[in-house]
Amino acid sequence: MANRTADYVRVVETITAQIRAGELAPGDKLPTYAQLADEYKISISTAQAALRILRDRGLVEGHQGKGTYVAAPEDPA
Repeated sequence: MANRTADYVRVVETITAQIRAGELAPGDKLPTYAQLADEYKISISTAQAALRILRDRGLVEGHQGKGTYVAAPEDPA
């Protein structure tokens, strides 16, 4: 279980860093669960967990049947 935790944290940290560095811009489409699983050598359920955390943090948004995209930054109003 500790290994799985490290795996999803690694994905979350990598994608978060790419968004903050501007490598991934608002509206950019992220890889599918299967593509992430292949790229990071993780299970699809671990990829789903990582994207769920990114969604919960407001960094990405899912669109049913279309994929997961980088979210626009929130306006600090």
